Amino acid sequence: MKNDRFLNGIITGIGVLILIALVLFFIRQQQAEYREDDSPQGVVHNYILGLIQHDYERAFSYLADKQKKPDFSQFRMELARSENEINRVSVTFGEIFITDDSATVALNMSQSYGSPITRSSWYAETAQLIRENGDWKIVSMPYPLWSWNWYNEEIKPLP
Repeated sequence: MKNDRFLNGIITGIGVLILIALVLFFIRQQQAEYREDDSPQGVVHNYILGLIQHDYERAFSYLADKQKKPDFSQFRMELARSENEINRVSVTFGEIFITDDSATVALNMSQSYGSPITRSSWYAETAQLIRENGDWKIVSMPYPLWSWNWYNEEIKPLP
């Protein structure tokens, strides 16, 4: 009789933990909102959120107007190729360094590899931004949120 009560208590406890985990999961899903884009961190947050929500036009609007900027179709095609990797990346923000009209945002990234049981890898990256006409614009981000050939000069062989 006491063993049955103990077992029922354990099963009830596990059920409550699963319910709490599900509630937190769905609450966190709803909390993703765009922020003010008047700071480098706000721009990077909105860019990443645009990618996750497939709002590619909004994400594209945060790219700097510099030489070697992809056109919208290239942008969308490159990100569509990386969609699985983008969905497995989690980003938290670190320090922000602003010098005149350029900024660096430290990003702590975690990438999972499929199942919830497998480990995630953590690594540090940065996002680079410049100020254009008073607005912060992105000139580089880490993979998979960016393509290697955006804004980079083509490598030419030595003569």
